[in-house]
Amino acid sequence: MSDRFGPRGVFSILIPLQNANMQPEYELMRPPGISNQIYRFDLSDHSRVAEAVLQSVPGSLLCWPDLIICGNSIEMQNWSLERQQIYRGQLEEKAQGTPIITATDACPAALHSINAKRIAILSPMSEVQSKSAQAYYESLGFEVPYTTWLKVKKSEEIIHITVEQILAAFQEIDHDDVDTFLHLGGALGIVGMIDELEAKLGRPVVSVNAATYWYSLRQHGIQDVLQGFGQLLKKTKTRSL
Repeated sequence: MSDRFGPRGVFSILIPLQNANMQPEYELMRPPGISNQIYRFDLSDHSRVAEAVLQSVPGSLLCWPDLIICGNSIEMQNWSLERQQIYRGQLEEKAQGTPIITATDACPAALHSINAKRIAILSPMSEVQSKSAQAYYESLGFEVPYTTWLKVKKSEEIIHITVEQILAAFQEIDHDDVDTFLHLGGALGIVGMIDELEAKLGRPVVSVNAATYWYSLRQHGIQDVLQGFGQLLKKTKTRSL
């Protein structure tokens, strides 16, 4: 519930232990009057990400949040629409009535809100994870002709990817027949680069942390226009599937 540190709302944000950028990125985007409270889960076993997140939800209730945000791109883990529906139900049960937002629901809502149809995906780790995300977004009805990945072996090493590597990866999937670029894997950390990327690419860039926080704010009824983070965060309305 709102308090004197978050008179417009308190958000519990669940992020991996093996992550150095998501906390400062969410704080960078935080509008006045919102209190971001960070809770962490262990991402060392990528085959058990869903279980790790579910275990962390009860603890995140202890700051009396208005909203719980699950910030990881679980669609990179051999995911499906059916599995996401089940997972969402499990999260809601753990949340005990507190609204809960997942990055995996926020990104499609963001894509629809900017009328994306044909997208290219960048993710930080393996080909398997990137192809899983590609299949997931195709099952949602998006065309995904191009995808790339940065071959990072461990989650905690993603923070060491350079700006030059990120720019090169986007150039690799920069094709004229793409209308939107989607970045998944919140540990990569490109929120502060979105304006620059959109200027270089000439098209919208949906980055998971920005999309998730934007969607959370809008679902909470906050319509502040947030400058400096690309086209998406200037939009005050959402469009779901």
